[in-house]
Amino acid sequence: MPLSDEQRESMKKKRATILTAATDLFATLGFEGTTIKKVSEAANVSFGSVFTYFKDKDALFYAVVVEPIDAFKEEVLSFNPNAVQPVVELKKMIHTHIDLYARLQHYLTIVVQIIGQYHKYPEIFAKLDEFNDEFCERVKILVENGQKKKVLVKQDPMTVATMYTSLLTGLRINTTDSRYSSFWEPFKQSAIHLFGPIEQ
Repeated sequence: MPLSDEQRESMKKKRATILTAATDLFATLGFEGTTIKKVSEAANVSFGSVFTYFKDKDALFYAVVVEPIDAFKEEVLSFNPNAVQPVVELKKMIHTHIDLYARLQHYLTIVVQIIGQYHKYPEIFAKLDEFNDEFCERVKILVENGQKKKVLVKQDPMTVATMYTSLLTGLRINTTDSRYSSFWEPFKQSAIHLFGPIEQ
């Protein structure tokens, strides 16, 4: 008998609850310290329920890291690299990115764990690396655009893009401040200087 809409929605919500609990645990306890038992307890579901959605801990870890990438990418890459006013676009981009990264503490903690041990998670690392390459390339184009319009100083665009993406992750990992903290606001003002805007 096929599942009803209500049953499908219930399963979707339970799966999301498991993923949220797993994200928190993988971030705080690491891969080795996280068990399916701990995930089930944190999600308030039965031990067997986790296996309804995920074959094993490896599959759960993969889902925790890889599934959010598409939604994350959509928001991160929403800026226009060919904007008519590159500096205005840079400021909007920085504002969007810092707000986004400020609310992703646990997820980005896991990302940093994977980058630091990329040889242990080659498939997941490849997905993250692919996203990072796309992100850097898009920022690089925006920087080149600004340099062509003579509103940004001449410097290597890919170096600037790499420094910017590294800055975003570093800010999130190096602070425990919440997404609503005023701590984040000054970084929005300071980050623009990385790109070398020329006073008009």
